[in-house]
Amino acid sequence: MDLSALEGLRLIAVTAALFTHESDVPELLHVWLHLETATVVVRDTADWALRVTPDEPGESYTMEELSSRVDVVPAPAEVPFVRHVGERLVCVTKGFDAEDPIQWVEAEFVFETGRVIAEAFGGDLRLHHGLR
Repeated sequence: MDLSALEGLRLIAVTAALFTHESDVPELLHVWLHLETATVVVRDTADWALRVTPDEPGESYTMEELSSRVDVVPAPAEVPFVRHVGERLVCVTKGFDAEDPIQWVEAEFVFETGRVIAEAFGGDLRLHHGLR
């Protein structure tokens, strides 16, 4: 996907997929950014790469055999994208692995009042925020 197509669009809402095993604390799996004219998912892949692709959130589901569940819900406040709801996405840039320069592992989403860094790290999606 050409990430520049997202630039200038207003963030309307954020949805999260939260994985919970037994009584553990929920872990963020994916986030969906609902923009004015598009919805994209930000996720890591099985090969530990980062992907941002057009997608719509699915339904919550359980994995009874693993005593686990995935809840698809409005993103909680601690998800850094949430603080930028209502703002325009100024630009999005990709970051690549220093040892494997074709492996996309990071994206920086710059909004009007700050930025969010999404990283694929060891099979986990990590999100960080910062000021511009």
